[in-house]
Amino acid sequence: MDWITYPVKDDSTYIKDYQLDGTAAVYKDLRYGRGSDKQSLDLYIPHAGKAPYPLIVYIHGGGFIQGDKTRHLMAMLQGLRYGYALAAVNYRLADEAVYPAMVDDVAEGIRFLKAKALQYALDPQRFLLWGETHGAFLACQIGIGGSKGRLDGTSSDHPDDTLCVAGVVDYWAPTSLEELHHLEKVVHKGETVPRSLEELQFQAKGEDLAALLKKSVHPLEHVDGTEPPIYIVHGAEDDVMPLAFSRSYQYTLKAAGNDVALEVLPGTGHGLAHIQNADQIEGTYQFIHRIFAV
Repeated sequence: MDWITYPVKDDSTYIKDYQLDGTAAVYKDLRYGRGSDKQSLDLYIPHAGKAPYPLIVYIHGGGFIQGDKTRHLMAMLQGLRYGYALAAVNYRLADEAVYPAMVDDVAEGIRFLKAKALQYALDPQRFLLWGETHGAFLACQIGIGGSKGRLDGTSSDHPDDTLCVAGVVDYWAPTSLEELHHLEKVVHKGETVPRSLEELQFQAKGEDLAALLKKSVHPLEHVDGTEPPIYIVHGAEDDVMPLAFSRSYQYTLKAAGNDVALEVLPGTGHGLAHIQNADQIEGTYQFIHRIFAV
């Protein structure tokens, strides 16, 4: 275990009445799987707060072809000063394992954390998933489908630990990999382009790729009103992931009677690199405070 200090923002629109603390314990590279060095996570335990700690599980983006658990951590680290623990999860990328290995890995990471909750003073009833782009796709897939048993049988070491979570924060997730692939084809209008993202993710092309995409999970496919609360954020100027995807999540989940909200950030583009101002993440943390207060 090491101790870290992290930068905090002294911004009155963000701090409000919460305690400000810039120190935390960190457990680096905890292995949750046996098959790859990528099957690891970093766990941050706040100096502030009271055990057992609510836990934010951060799932990085990068299209399943790049990125790691240190990517764009700044917004999530702010949760430490409110007494929330943070787990940043790595998973195998497409150069090592094809989709849906990423889903299985993150699900196993969550089961590992629940199995180790007593050891690390975590509250297994207050786990929240926070993902960006394809990481948000995984968060929605696990948050919506995990409690329904759709990911049962994917665990090797912790099969009895539930995937139920208290909430999900979705930063601009696609609604399905198939729809995203069709969008890419429209954008390029049939021109010769480098291998598509989905060709890399599935290591397939043509009819083989189309068949795999059709079989891939759509998080909104079996929404039934029993989903955990979900908070969706999307940049109004996002030119990579269409706002229509987030609106589809909002509409489908709300129509089923779920607790869901969509925040559209004006003047904001794609990627967490743009989400650094206090007012941009305040709504997210107000949602998290409400979920963790239950």
